[in-house]
Amino acid sequence: MNRKAIACPEYYPNTFDKLDKEIQSAFNHKKGPGSVQSSRRDTKVDSIIVPCNQIEKCGSCSAWGYIEIAESNFPEAYIILGTNNHSNTKFSTYLFTNWETPFGITKVHVDLGRELMNIFPQLLNEHTAHEEEHSVEVQIPWLQFSSRDKLTDLRFIPVSIGTESIKDIKKFAEALFKFSQQHNITIIASSNIEDTATIKYIESLDTEALINYRKRKEKSIKEVSPILTLMELANIKEQQAKVINYQPSTAGSKEERLKYHACIKFK
Repeated sequence: MNRKAIACPEYYPNTFDKLDKEIQSAFNHKKGPGSVQSSRRDTKVDSIIVPCNQIEKCGSCSAWGYIEIAESNFPEAYIILGTNNHSNTKFSTYLFTNWETPFGITKVHVDLGRELMNIFPQLLNEHTAHEEEHSVEVQIPWLQFSSRDKLTDLRFIPVSIGTESIKDIKKFAEALFKFSQQHNITIIASSNIEDTATIKYIESLDTEALINYRKRKEKSIKEVSPILTLMELANIKEQQAKVINYQPSTAGSKEERLKYHACIKFK
């Protein structure tokens, strides 16, 4: 039995036609990048931050990140990093079954998932962190849409992070670096960037500064743990952060429309 979608219709439409139309509209939105090209370029997306919100609020921004993915070299597997709000596990994956959305089934790369667990024993295979959590799942329809030319080959590894410890996050980033030396992977951090100050901290790759900023604002550190992971990984790889797109929310209350969404890649 596959893991059934739990994030729709709250985060994305629950039928194939409606979902396809909404994602197409996001790409073709006046703030979006336009239609995906039919051929891939000889480039690679190592790691990227994309929004974790309803398509109606962040779709035109998310499309900028996924057009990078759609038009780049196809990896052996994607690793999607989300936030764990449902268990006490610091790092968890979910290799029990494949994941289902209105677009169909996306396969988990079990072998690579187990290999990553061997490299980083703190990563546990457990269901509680994933069964009711949306942060990994909301990226899968985007990934399916962007991989239409490679759907039969599409594989991913879900990872849910439930720690605020930068020491643990640094160790995980080191494991991801080792793993990326052995396999062709693209890492997607599913996380919201709410303001331009956060973007500046990400560009600086200073995780301590971002953590201190979040503390001053009395905001959760765990919510940005996927971002912190990619920042630490970029430091190891001596990469830079490049802002692809950022824009205010395109729907919601007046307060929500003051919040920003952003796509940032590391290269």
